[in-house]
Amino acid sequence: MTEGTQKVTLRDVLLLLPNHEAATGSLRVENGKIAEIVRHPVANPERLVLPGLINCHSHAAMTLLRGRGSGLPLDRWLNEAIFPIEAKMKPEDIEIGARLAAYEMAAGGTTCVADMYDFPASTAEGFAAVGLRSNLCRVGLAFADNVPPGRLDECIQFTRDFNAPADPLTVADLCIHSEYLTNEKFCRALADANRELRRPVHLHLSETEKEHRECIARHGLTPAAFLASIGLLDFGGYAAHCVWCTDEDFAILREKGVALVHNPTSNLKLGSGIARIADACRLGVRVVLGTDGCASNDNVNLFEEMHLAALLQKGIRRDPTILSPWEIIDMATQNAALALHRPTCGELREGFEADLCVMDLTRPHAQPLSDPAALLVYSLQAADVLETYVAGRRIYDRATTFQSAEYGATLRAFTAAVARLNHV
Repeated sequence: MTEGTQKVTLRDVLLLLPNHEAATGSLRVENGKIAEIVRHPVANPERLVLPGLINCHSHAAMTLLRGRGSGLPLDRWLNEAIFPIEAKMKPEDIEIGARLAAYEMAAGGTTCVADMYDFPASTAEGFAAVGLRSNLCRVGLAFADNVPPGRLDECIQFTRDFNAPADPLTVADLCIHSEYLTNEKFCRALADANRELRRPVHLHLSETEKEHRECIARHGLTPAAFLASIGLLDFGGYAAHCVWCTDEDFAILREKGVALVHNPTSNLKLGSGIARIADACRLGVRVVLGTDGCASNDNVNLFEEMHLAALLQKGIRRDPTILSPWEIIDMATQNAALALHRPTCGELREGFEADLCVMDLTRPHAQPLSDPAALLVYSLQAADVLETYVAGRRIYDRATTFQSAEYGATLRAFTAAVARLNHV
C-alpha cells in the first residue's frame, strides 16, 4: 500500500541532522535518496523531520496475541499463554499479523524493523504490503541434543535465498532464538555456515536471571561468552534484552560487534529486570532499541521505548545527566542502522536513503522548540507523526491511511484470524 513520487520536497521544516544538530530548512528527495538539504531560517516551523526510526527487535505477528498472558512470568507466559496459540498459526495468519504491525509501526514513524518469527516469508509479504524496510530470519531452534533435521538447512537457505536477489528493502540475517532453546551442536553448525554467509546474528541473550544462571551451570560460561567461544558471534549481530549481562559480557559484545537491543517495556512487563545500558554505552557497546512482540509490550511504539530508556537509567542511577536525548535518538536511528548493517540509513544526510519521519509541531505539547532533541524524547508521541517515508515513498499519511480500502481489508482479515486462533 505504498504511495508517493520519485521527487518529494519538505519545505520550511525543522531538521534533526547528523552530529546532533537541529536546524531549519528544506529537504529534497529524488529516486529514493536524500538529494539535497538546505539550511535556511524558518520563523515558526510546523513540522519536524527526522530519520525514520528503526526497531531492532520485534515479533511482528504477535499483534495476534496482543495482551495475552498479562501478569505471568516469562516461562509461564510462553508455555501457558503464547505457545498454545502459536501452534495453531498458519502462514496466512503470520502475514496478516505482520501487516497490521507494519501499519502500526509506520504510523509511529518506524521505517525499518528486525523481526524474528516463524514463517518469515509470510512476514516479508506483510511488511511489503505496507512498504517497510526489514531484516528477517528463520528462527534457529534445537530442543534436544542434536541438530534437528531440516531446521538448520532452513535457516541457512532462507538467509541465502533472501539475499540472492538484492532487495534494498528486505534482507535476511541468521538467527538463533537463544542459547537455552538451542544446543551446542546446532550453534556450531550455524557458525560454520556463516563463514560463507557472513551475516549478523539475531538472538535473545540473558533476558532473565534464570536463563543466565542455567547457561553458566551447563557450560561454565555466560550465554554471551558461550556463544562467542563457539564462533557464532564472529560476524556481529544484535542481541535482544541483555538484562543480566555482566561487564565481561559487554566487553565481548563490543569486541564482536554485537549490538545490545534494549526492550524496556517488555522487560518491565515480564518482570525480567532493566538492562544496564548506561554501563554498556560506557564500555563501548552499541546500544539500540526494540519493542519486542505485542504480547509482551503491548505495542510497537518506539517513542515509548525512547522515553522509557532515557528515564529508567536516570532513575536507577539517581543521575539526571546519564544518557542525553541525543544519545537516545541515536539508539533509534543511526546506531540501529549500523547494527542491522544498513550504513546508508538512520541519518538525514545527502545520498542516504530517504527514510523519513515527519512530525506535527502545532500541538500544545510540541512547544516551545528550545531543545528539539529533548522535545522528541520527552514530549512528542507516536500520534504526532504526520507522514512516514521509506526510500522516498510515502507509506503513511495521518490524514488518509486509516481511511483507505487497503487498511480496512487488513483490519477485517486480522479480526477474522484472531477469532479463529482464539476458538477452542
